[in-house]
Amino acid sequence: RGGKKVVAKDGVICNAPVWLLNGLVKNEKARSILKNDLLPNQKRNARQTWETTSSTYNSIRYDRPNFEFEDDDDSLLAKCDTSEQTGSFLHLHMALDATGLDLDSLEAHYTVMDRGLSGDSSSQQEDNDDGPCGELNMIAVSNPCVLDRSLAPKGYIVVHAYGAGNEPYHVWEGMDRNSKEYKTLKEERSQVLWRAVEAVIPDARSRVVHDMVGSPLTHARFLRRPRGTYGSATEDYLKDGSTPIQNLVLCGDGVFPGIGVPSVALSGASAANALVGVLEQWKTLDDLKAKELI
Repeated sequence: RGGKKVVAKDGVICNAPVWLLNGLVKNEKARSILKNDLLPNQKRNARQTWETTSSTYNSIRYDRPNFEFEDDDDSLLAKCDTSEQTGSFLHLHMALDATGLDLDSLEAHYTVMDRGLSGDSSSQQEDNDDGPCGELNMIAVSNPCVLDRSLAPKGYIVVHAYGAGNEPYHVWEGMDRNSKEYKTLKEERSQVLWRAVEAVIPDARSRVVHDMVGSPLTHARFLRRPRGTYGSATEDYLKDGSTPIQNLVLCGDGVFPGIGVPSVALSGASAANALVGVLEQWKTLDDLKAKELI
């Protein structure tokens, strides 16, 4: 930022999405080590989980698109560039007036199937491939105040409903976030999230104090996720964070064990351990124990 350079003496841990690595490595020697002859602003196209169909709902590819590496192109950057991108998210965050609501009768988390496990069976089109993993069918509803009342002011609760990895990016691609069309689309596509919340709290809309809808464009902008993706498909995880460049280690949801906070935290810990010797790790653990932090 601002042209400032930070020189790493011991090593670099990169937790950027794997598709961004190509553009981050600009040093010619480093790119040579990574066996990449593309310019930093060039990239190979990533595989996509979602495909557009003519049916009511877009569908997940069950036959993964193939990508054959050239004999001299089986490089780390090639694997990162072409790693399959799973779908994006649609979010509904809300603050609700909890007056008269029996929180003790509610669960902290729900999974709501909007169209049932079989999906929309009413469609007669041949390319209808709906199901449990279909577009915005499986909706998660998080109700964390059941576990911790301090997460909201007294008399209120926060609720989060979302479709995880089952919202296609191309539905939103190219839209102006300040346009009326964008706001209208958010309103239309978030109705499935409202239905999921109402399946748990029937009068949720009348209790709303504040609500916000987050789209794949929100994911792409604030979380710097290419095409708003949830992360790499399982089949394309890098087996570990090692690279041909000494002391450059990768971590994040494109590295095994993959997507999700626990998995990403584990890959981060593994990356940190890769740059720290065993004796130094023991010393750090002893210091933490002495401070009663563990």
